[in-house]
Amino acid sequence: MMLNVNNRYKNKVSWFISILLIAILAIPANSESTNTERDCTKIITTGKKNLSNSIPSFAKLSLALEQYIEGDIICLADKQQPAIMIEDFDSGSKPLIIRPLRYLGSTIKSKYYTGTGITIKHSTGIIIEGLIITGGLNAILIQDSSNISLLSNRVFNTGNQAISIKPRYYGGKHYIIEDNIIFNTGLLNPRFGEGIYIGDGSYTKDRSRLKIQYTVSDVMIRNNLIHHTGNEAIDVKSNAYNVKIVRNSINHINLKFNAAITIATESSFAPLGGYQVEDNVIANITNRSGYRPIGIAAGHGDALIKDNLIIDENENVIAICLFTTFLNPKLNHVILENNKLIGTGVPFSDACTGGTNKNAKAVTTFK
Repeated sequence: MMLNVNNRYKNKVSWFISILLIAILAIPANSESTNTERDCTKIITTGKKNLSNSIPSFAKLSLALEQYIEGDIICLADKQQPAIMIEDFDSGSKPLIIRPLRYLGSTIKSKYYTGTGITIKHSTGIIIEGLIITGGLNAILIQDSSNISLLSNRVFNTGNQAISIKPRYYGGKHYIIEDNIIFNTGLLNPRFGEGIYIGDGSYTKDRSRLKIQYTVSDVMIRNNLIHHTGNEAIDVKSNAYNVKIVRNSINHINLKFNAAITIATESSFAPLGGYQVEDNVIANITNRSGYRPIGIAAGHGDALIKDNLIIDENENVIAICLFTTFLNPKLNHVILENNKLIGTGVPFSDACTGGTNKNAKAVTTFK
């Protein structure tokens, strides 16, 4: 069931979100990690002497990976780090962990919105934790890789997207994107300024289907703070499936298309589904193209949208909208349960147009 909450709660909730943002962004960059230096098995530093006589030090990450041992924890010691590229790497039975020596103590900073801060291709079993990634065209790109976790990173001031997980030649599976802070995306090209982008939405030339038929699957997007993006906060394409979006805080989203959280709204037949959007808070949505701002949009199933809170005073806002792109009759079921709108907009619509003339609506169950 979709509820429009009494307006007397608006000021209280908006105040809480503002305080939360200020508190999180005020965390000092030199905060100590819960991990200690002795956890590191290898250290990357451009310094002339080793930081520890007992821990091997390397000038480059690539040199450390040449001597990789299963379960390595590679710590970045220098405050400023070069871009990271990992390609054709398999961690074995235990994941490789890459983190700063001190929590949020290392920054990958690119200039003039070019390049990518962290690129992982054709690889498996990697955890990126506690880094600052800023500048660059994109901050983090994961392509054709599996078993990848992005944890507690701070990602901001990107030309395009902040975090992208994309299929190209064969896809991938098992991803966790958790406890990250993402803001100020799309500073060069706002249209491509998604906070988190999963899949690939490019069409074939005749627009009959998505160009990339490979998929990414089993994605958990949890407990991230995303604000001030140039387009969607979280954008999931139809060639991504089994995606869970849980307990994220999303604020000040400036849309070109779609919604703050967008799930598989492409006008193409998709054979797979399985989406869960639960317990997220979304506030302050605008749309610079003249469309109605939307909190959550879905265009493919099977989807569960539950316990989400949308806060917006704009009377044109649609809190939850289902696009008319449910072209697969075997995957067109959406369950809506206990979602709330604080504001004067429209709580729910099942008729957002999605570029198809078939007018393929979802089968909706309200609980």
